[in-house]
Order: sequence, then structure tokens, then C-alpha cells
Amino acid sequence: MTDHLPSYSQGDVKQALLAAGASGTIYSLVMPESEAVLAEVMDGGPAGRDAGLLEHYREAWTQKQDALHEGYFERWIAWSAPVVKFEAAAFPHRYPTAGASEGIFKLMAEYAARARSEGFAPSIHIFDGEYEGFPAYAASLGLPLVRHSRIEWMEVASHAERNAQFWISQPSAIDGSVWPHFDAFARGLAEERPDIALVPDLTYVGNVARAFEVAIDLPNVAHFVFSHSKPFGGYYHRVGGVFSREESPALFGNKWFKNLLSLAWGSAMMDRFGVHELPRRYAGVQAEATRGIGRLLDVERLQPADVNLLATAPVSDADSTLVRMLHRGSGDEAVVRLCATPAMAALIDPRLAASTAPQLLERWRAEGLA
Repeated sequence: MTDHLPSYSQGDVKQALLAAGASGTIYSLVMPESEAVLAEVMDGGPAGRDAGLLEHYREAWTQKQDALHEGYFERWIAWSAPVVKFEAAAFPHRYPTAGASEGIFKLMAEYAARARSEGFAPSIHIFDGEYEGFPAYAASLGLPLVRHSRIEWMEVASHAERNAQFWISQPSAIDGSVWPHFDAFARGLAEERPDIALVPDLTYVGNVARAFEVAIDLPNVAHFVFSHSKPFGGYYHRVGGVFSREESPALFGNKWFKNLLSLAWGSAMMDRFGVHELPRRYAGVQAEATRGIGRLLDVERLQPADVNLLATAPVSDADSTLVRMLHRGSGDEAVVRLCATPAMAALIDPRLAASTAPQLLERWRAEGLA
């Protein structure tokens, strides 16, 4: 059942990468800001008891909790507005989810059910090197998966099966970049193949320091997902959501089955920090972590990615066996992609990485990197 897992998830490989302050798996960065806001939400202050958080849990029979996620979504619309361009009124159905993963799985499950009901052959399409969860969830639902080389994105419309579902992350999980052809790809697909549903995953919105835009107000975008796992270090808060043009039967119950504490924390984080603020604050840390990891792994051209948790480099024939396990994408777009979170946490505050920071920082000092 683990055949779909990447090679860098193997225990010995993970330890070798961690010794350099890196990982292949993308881990969220818990920042001092993440913990400070959580403490305020839990212990009091404007986001906690003073805001009536405990009252939110009482008297469930009144059904007052049913609407408590609505403010969270209104905040996300305003928070993401410098980046995400869409007509919010066109997506009236909004579902809180346990991170983006719950939304991805349930939307794929609905798609599989619709294919059975309507009698068409379903297929999930992605670009090579995309987020590992897409193929994993497709496999669990028995959905065929088709990978495309991103350098041939203009050919997707002519090659994809009818009624396919195409999943795509922007910023991209392939290389941590804001993919410059997203708009042209999305609009071209809508015009040439309106039968193909495009589902954007906006998990990394909030992780990029520079200004950019993602335009998703297109007829072939019926849903999109987002999360606060990566932008705010909220992986274990399990907070995110789905916007949908039409009601989603698989997600309908989420208006009841939701985590009020996580929604309060996510809302407070958005109130405190703009969509570019934290990645700009920690850009220097990302750059320092990237330099150290590159030296320890002997990846000379390793550079900070747009996504502040990641670092990338062009692939090279000189890459070690360990580094080759971090290759992603295909053709001329193939890159070394790694997560710098372990090193960044150690540099921000060693207490954020108490079990790994001492050894890493000592190794950096021995190598003349600190």
C-alpha cells in the first residue's frame, strides 16, 4: 500500500537529509507568531475568551455553530485578495475542511461517484512532479491517473480524455515557483476543453514574499481548495477549506463537523498577518538555510524558491544518489526540490526544533557555516 510513496520518505534517506537541515517531504514551519496567536486564542485576549470562544462550544442544540465558519471564509477572501482573483459571489458554497487534504479527497470521491452515475470513464490528470496527495487519493479511490510533462502544457487539451479532472497547485508544488503559464493554461483549457474540470489547489498562497496573482474566475473551475498548513505552520491544526459553485454533497456535513478552535486560530492569523507578510519577514532565514543546506548536500546552485519553505536547483549529472531522490518534474523543467523547514526552524529559534537543532547548528559551525 506504500508503493506510491516517494523514495525520500524512506527512513534512512530522511535521516540523511535531516542531518543537513532538509527534507524531501514538505513540512510546515511553526513560527513564533504561530504559537503566540495560538496561546492568545486558547488563553484569552481578543481572539480567545474575550471574543467568546468558549461560548461557541455551548448549546449545540441552538445550531448557532452552523454559521461560525462563515466569518473565517470572509476573512480568507479579504486576506487572499491581493493574490487570488475571483468573483466570490460565484462560489457561494464554502466548506471548512481538515486542511486541503480532506477537500481533495472528497471532491475526487464525488467525481468518481458522478462518473459511475453518468456512465463516463473518470480520469485524474496532473503535471509530473505535482503534490503527492493527488496520486495517492486517486489510487485510494480507484481512479486512473495520467501525468503530463509541464513543458508540454499546451498539448493537454488535445490529449486528455473527455470529462477528465485536472488538479493543479499554484504556487506549484513541483518546484515551489509561481508557475508563469498558469493563466494561459487555465484559460486555454476552458476555451478548448470545457468538459475538463480544473481544480486549483491554493495551499501555498501566503507562502510567497513577492507580489503575484492567480486568476481562477473561469467556467471550468467549479471548486478550489486552500489551507493554512503551509502559510501559518498550521499542519496539525487541520484548517482549510473548499469554495464551490454548487453544493457539494460530500462536504455538506462539514458545516457541523468542523474544528472551532482551529478556525479561530486561522482567523486570528489572517487578522494579524497579510498574505505576503510572514514570507517577507523570514526571507533572510530562508536564504541562510538554503546556503547551509546547499553546502552540506553539495548542491552548488541551490536557491530559495518562491515558496518560502522550499529551495531548488537545476538537476545535474554530478548530483549524489541522495540528491537524485529529490528530483522532480520532467524534461528541461526537472529540478532538485527540497524543504528547508528543519534548518529554518533551527535558525529562527532552536527551541522550535529542540530535537534536531543542536546537532545541525553544531555541524554548521564545524563546516564554517554559522
